[in-house]
Amino acid sequence: MAARKGAQRLSLTMFTHNQCQLCVHAKEALEKVRQQVPFDVKEVDIRSPGNEAWFEEYKYDVPVVHVNNEFLLWHRVDVADTVAKLQKIRGSDSTEQPDTASDDAGK
Repeated sequence: MAARKGAQRLSLTMFTHNQCQLCVHAKEALEKVRQQVPFDVKEVDIRSPGNEAWFEEYKYDVPVVHVNNEFLLWHRVDVADTVAKLQKIRGSDSTEQPDTASDDAGK
């Protein structure tokens, strides 16, 4: 069961920059989300050197949040909606893997 808990830990990436007012509100909302669904979060400043591709992708859209390297949301974080999405993702991570393996075996 300990391995299962580790597998359920979500990893969020928040794309931001230092002049983003929506990002301040998003960070506050994500902290409320984290109280209900545990996750790790890292911030990526799209204006920092080396992040030019992210800047081109999201220059008009920050904040943008990915979960486990997949798009989750942008602009505003609705706490209840984000909690529901993360719980669904966390649940599917622990249940879909065996189903996918059995589907592949049958092909």
